[in-house]
Amino acid sequence: MKHALHWSLHHRLTLLALVLIASLAAVLATTRISIAEGGIAFPYYPAFLKVEMKAEGAQPMPENWQDPQICAGCHPRQYKGWSTSMHSISFKDPVFQAEWALAHKATDGKTLNHCGGCHTPIGVATGTVKFDPSLGKHGGFTAAPIAEKGVSCDVCHTISGTTAVHTSTGNPGNASFVMSPGRVKRATLKDSKSPFHDTEYSELHTKSAFCANCHNIFHPDNRFPVEHTFDEWKASPYAQNGIQCQDCHMVPVDTAIRVADEMKPAKDLADHGLGGFAGMGAKNKRDIVHDHGFVGGNTVIAEALGVKGASENKAEALKRLQNAAELDFEIVPAKGGANMLKVKVTNKRAGHHLPTSLTFIRQIWLEVHITDDQGNELLNSGVAKNNHVPSDAVTFINRSVDKDGKPTINPWEIANFDHLNTIPPKGFRYGVYAFHLPPAAKGFKVQAKLHYQSYAQGVADKLLGEGKLTVPTVVMKELTRDYSAADMKTALSTTAKMAAR
Repeated sequence: MKHALHWSLHHRLTLLALVLIASLAAVLATTRISIAEGGIAFPYYPAFLKVEMKAEGAQPMPENWQDPQICAGCHPRQYKGWSTSMHSISFKDPVFQAEWALAHKATDGKTLNHCGGCHTPIGVATGTVKFDPSLGKHGGFTAAPIAEKGVSCDVCHTISGTTAVHTSTGNPGNASFVMSPGRVKRATLKDSKSPFHDTEYSELHTKSAFCANCHNIFHPDNRFPVEHTFDEWKASPYAQNGIQCQDCHMVPVDTAIRVADEMKPAKDLADHGLGGFAGMGAKNKRDIVHDHGFVGGNTVIAEALGVKGASENKAEALKRLQNAAELDFEIVPAKGGANMLKVKVTNKRAGHHLPTSLTFIRQIWLEVHITDDQGNELLNSGVAKNNHVPSDAVTFINRSVDKDGKPTINPWEIANFDHLNTIPPKGFRYGVYAFHLPPAAKGFKVQAKLHYQSYAQGVADKLLGEGKLTVPTVVMKELTRDYSAADMKTALSTTAKMAAR
């Protein structure tokens, strides 16, 4: 009898444990809470976003964050820059929305917070992001009006810290920041005063680590770094010289060019011309007033959405792209008219890889033509057809694969890169081509262009539908040189003599 009672008690405890485990699993599945090292709970997992409310027990509500147009009253310059930036349309971007919708359906909603944590932090924090299958080609998302403004002024300026050390990888990424909405606005000035809100100096806002919270993205399950712009910068000469993301992306592009050429932070440039008043009615001029256009390489979406002032941001983005890289040629002659052309592509002025971010979707490639003095075409490579990059082109991208090693460009499927060919900061890659110079030719001409697309035309067609968006191709750099056949023979002879010694 005693044994039976003992078994019954043990059985009941086991059943109770199973019920508790099942209940906990259900809660975790519903709320997507992750407990990381140190016992930190993340209520918006797989985003590592946290919200600290001033009043104990208060829940984040859309009205806790201010509309950017209110900020414009005292900061018109900053508002103008932000309103034309990708930050302002990070939620509304139709390409992102379509990709997010596909991911949402493929993962049973797991990417709702994963993607939303960076593209609409307020929407995730307030739980107002909703999937609507009737929107767009694949479905789309809605959110509270303030949340639809993406990475708005009050998103960045209410950030009070980072959760980077508590992420699954122990590194920044996947929205690893803390928002503390309220009267206090945080930025880089130690003595600022405002008649409208309280102010607080934030060292985090002066560092690339601030940007890292969203410009590093790792897969929530396999932890693979799908996007790693911050990591690229961290290993670069720019980081070693104290140059932060803000030194290139929160100043005019002409200043960013100087930063890259002189390898100095913007504040250390002579006569940088960045001073001024940080706000309307300010009493003191500041040495640097940062731009808020966050100009990168996107020349597509803001203009396609009809954003007011988008043409100015686009012009700056074009200038940035056209000054990022350099081209050079090397001809290696061989016997019988055989020759090798090496096109050297140098990442001269980007503090991260070329391309960066979605390195498996971005398109950077070489178009090369060689003709002899008689007009005969000796080489033709990389000519786009119907806006699609040909398979024979030399491309500078990373090729992504799933867990089974099969090629995929779906971010939620990526487990590895099986081919790496992006160009590191101040580094270079080669495009190598073979061609034959006819015996009668007295010379030849080499022409090369380095092209850029924010994403492949096939990606745009897949996400938006064929004919909905023609992805613009930007010529980042081009170079043309003429060569003498006699010089090639002399070079070949010199090489042969040196080899015989």
